[in-house]
Amino acid sequence: MKEATVKKRIGELLELTSDVPQAGVKVADPGAGIYIPAGPKGEAATDDLIDELRMRLKYLKFDVEATRRENRYLRQMLETRFPRKPDKDQDSPE
Repeated sequence: MKEATVKKRIGELLELTSDVPQAGVKVADPGAGIYIPAGPKGEAATDDLIDELRMRLKYLKFDVEATRRENRYLRQMLETRFPRKPDKDQDSPE
């Protein structure tokens, strides 16, 4: 995905979450509020968040690829140990 697309989507997420109370703002009912930790603000913080998202996505992609390789390997093991028997219904034409 291109960086411009990612920034556009993050902007859309920010618009959707604009009604969430900001850090340090008191809420009328403390039990109904959402805890938002105070952190750095500004463009540098946004760039850091994008970098962190990229890193997490890379790890997730690696994990999915590894799981696919493992599944393929395990299927091959099963096929060699327990070959499929042909179905009688499929082999004999009626």
